[in-house]
Amino acid sequence: MNSSSTDPDQRTVVVCGATGYLGGHVARALHADGWRVRALVRDPSRLGDTAEYCDEVFVGHPTDPTTIEGLFDGADAAFSSIGIRSFRRSPSFRDVDELANLHLVDAAERAGVDRFVFVSILRGDEFRDRSPLIDARERVVDRLRVASMSSTIIRPTGFFNDMAAFRQMAERGRVWLIGDDQTRINPIHGADLADVIRQAAASDDTTDRNVGGPDVLTQSEIANLAFDAADRPTRVTRVPSRLVTAIGRLIGPLNPNAGANLRMFAVMGETDMVGEPVGSHHLADEYRQARGDATVAAGPHRGGHRLGHLPAGQE
Repeated sequence: MNSSSTDPDQRTVVVCGATGYLGGHVARALHADGWRVRALVRDPSRLGDTAEYCDEVFVGHPTDPTTIEGLFDGADAAFSSIGIRSFRRSPSFRDVDELANLHLVDAAERAGVDRFVFVSILRGDEFRDRSPLIDARERVVDRLRVASMSSTIIRPTGFFNDMAAFRQMAERGRVWLIGDDQTRINPIHGADLADVIRQAAASDDTTDRNVGGPDVLTQSEIANLAFDAADRPTRVTRVPSRLVTAIGRLIGPLNPNAGANLRMFAVMGETDMVGEPVGSHHLADEYRQARGDATVAAGPHRGGHRLGHLPAGQE
């Protein structure tokens, strides 16, 4: 917990998912904008550098509503991006993406919070029937539509940390792409998206924000950027989106998380996911920076690169 004194006129915002990729950027942006940031975390040690931008730390597990009692007391606004992108069987996306967020919305409404900003998925309202994972987040949107507090739904394209998968595949020598490369996406950096969220938290506008980064790219162009950064020859294998959908449906009963994620990837492989271009961060720069960081981390004695795992989720 920060040691800063409490200003009775300072607005308080609850940031749910502050230990995740996006949540950390959001806590920093809101703190810089003058908000008193109350961070909901499961493990305070995972805050890392983000702790500097948190005036209060509340430990709770939103999958269990009894652990978040009092979380929103005295708060003016709330933000949530919590969710999982793991192929592990538990916790399930229904438990986290849907039920945990519904618990947060219910608790915020009971506490009299004025405003709630929630992150769903670009075009999620159109494609919720194509993947249970998309539907889970859209059920939270449904709840917010009828809530007594105002809300804004942020619908971004893929995050830069999601695009790390392309870089990691390129480092290994081959990138697997879903679909026929006719679709485009403009992935967005967490800091650029956090700026959109900062604006939404301070506004009364309830219009959905469909946003992406400044560069609109095909999958092949993203793969080429990853191979260029890795200084390796381009080797790409394509997988039909229908096959990925079929596999997702097949394994869904055995592993709901894996099945739902695969079905979501298939949607993105056959559909343009281009939002309003915002921000100033470019994916090519991110890949080059990540390679430099990995080279330094590996050290000269390793003679190679040591890359971290793709984050399991946003929470």
